[in-house]
Amino acid sequence: MTKEDQQPTPEFLQHHSVEQIETSKAGKKRTRVTDQRWIDYYLKHGHIDVHQFNAAERLMALYRAAGRGQKVTVSLTGLPMGGQGDLSEYSATALMDFFKLRWLMGKETFTCVQDVVLHDYSAPDWAKRNGRNPKAATEILRMSLDHLEDAFKRLRDPSTNPKSKV
Repeated sequence: MTKEDQQPTPEFLQHHSVEQIETSKAGKKRTRVTDQRWIDYYLKHGHIDVHQFNAAERLMALYRAAGRGQKVTVSLTGLPMGGQGDLSEYSATALMDFFKLRWLMGKETFTCVQDVVLHDYSAPDWAKRNGRNPKAATEILRMSLDHLEDAFKRLRDPSTNPKSKV
């Protein structure tokens, strides 16, 4: 039995939803897990380690705390609003931390982490969209997650204040 012929077990189907998608080969279909994020896949298959995964989870939590993952449409102010139309202190702090992480990491490494962790692109998809080699994408992701972990460590350091560099 080849890898293409294997089907998910009933136990797997109790915990995950799957769909059959067409491949580039005529008449061939592939099973895709629809409720698993790419970052989960990379951890499960050993492409990233637990520390990198935890940094990714921490970024996702910060993103959600800032109110960024909750809207379908974008407000013109770019700030998450509380129930009374005001920015909660918790959301404002989370948003500032999110922006500071982006500043600490730099545009390209942050974009890689943002697209894979927050927007659920695969690393090769990110690479193709940004003119990078898809074969090197997983290694770029690993380095970006290491950089994210380092940025979290420097987040509260007063010497890394973006305003003091201006």
